[in-house]
Amino acid sequence: MNIPVSVQDDLVFNILVFLPVKSLLRFRCVCKRWRCMISDPSFVEAHQSRSATTLLVSSFDDSSLDRTRTLYTINPSINEGEVHCLSEFSNWNISQSANGLVCIYEEDPAESHRVRLFNPSTREYVNLPQPIFSGRDSLKQVYNLGFDPSTKTYKILRSRIENWPDRKCEIFTLGSDSSWRIVKDNPEVVLDTKGVCLNGTIYWTKGIGFQNSTTIMAFNVGEEKFRNVPAPPTYPMWHFKTSSMIQMGGHIAIVDYQMEAGRISNVMIIWKLEDSLNGIWSHKRILLPESFMQLIPRHTSFCVTSIDGGEIALIPSKLFKERYVVYYNLEKERMRREVLSWLFRNMWHISSPYAYCDIDVSVYVESLISLKEITCVCQTFEGDYQAVGMTYS
Repeated sequence: MNIPVSVQDDLVFNILVFLPVKSLLRFRCVCKRWRCMISDPSFVEAHQSRSATTLLVSSFDDSSLDRTRTLYTINPSINEGEVHCLSEFSNWNISQSANGLVCIYEEDPAESHRVRLFNPSTREYVNLPQPIFSGRDSLKQVYNLGFDPSTKTYKILRSRIENWPDRKCEIFTLGSDSSWRIVKDNPEVVLDTKGVCLNGTIYWTKGIGFQNSTTIMAFNVGEEKFRNVPAPPTYPMWHFKTSSMIQMGGHIAIVDYQMEAGRISNVMIIWKLEDSLNGIWSHKRILLPESFMQLIPRHTSFCVTSIDGGEIALIPSKLFKERYVVYYNLEKERMRREVLSWLFRNMWHISSPYAYCDIDVSVYVESLISLKEITCVCQTFEGDYQAVGMTYS
């Protein structure tokens, strides 16, 4: 006689919580009990705390035939970098990530100004209403996604770049607003880049109007107010080609790699914000291996971000026929280089020794957060693996 075996829920929980989102979306169909467990907020939170980081790359190939911007995901925890193309998106920009979610918006919003909240792990997205300022007089724009942990509320902040000195920003609260609102408080500068959200505050280190300023802008997501944060005491003037703001070990950090004789040197300075209210910073000077310099074309600039395990990821914007990511472990002082040359097959027709690609990177953790619970309305891509059980293309 066959006796059914019952597996305790806590054992199933402790096994499933370590699996990737793609598998968990399938396992929700095993039985009603598993579906309820995987959808439970406590499971979603526990799973997210154990998830590895993934790179979401928005790349515009200036030398490609179609001249379009494409989204890719890169898993740095897998040898040779597991890469997937999100072919559903063409000419979309990305914000920084908050709890595994990102805001994506069209590269050329002259017609529709489409903006979406997007979960790259589940492929769910939500279309947002039209912004207040739209049309061809508002082509250059930047969106920032913020999260207020005290109320568990997500907000999207929009700034227009071309309207300097007009610094008005728009904001949209997910789950409560039906339309965009004008932020009552104005920043001192036009926020022309995406910021980094940490503990309910979005930080920026550059913007139109900063010039030689020693101030960093901060926006309290809950209070919807801007404030200044003192920059590091010996911090040089910001340069978009050599400096990046990242989140590292629960702190805001500024990474600046030095230039010598017109090319990148092996010196990297990292400033870490220890106290945002009083502007207290610590810094570390890093000497990258000489072997690293031999791999980099002259005049190369990088998009810099941080991933799990105390590693910094550097993605070059100029290279010859291949795309690669360099990872540097700050604690172990070790470097690894993952070549992704097969990713850009459309670049092999280029006769120039270098191909320029405009790169933007956001780091997210895999998340099961349901956009239905945040906004009550959710759409999915027809034919993606979440809807029909297919794998990534």
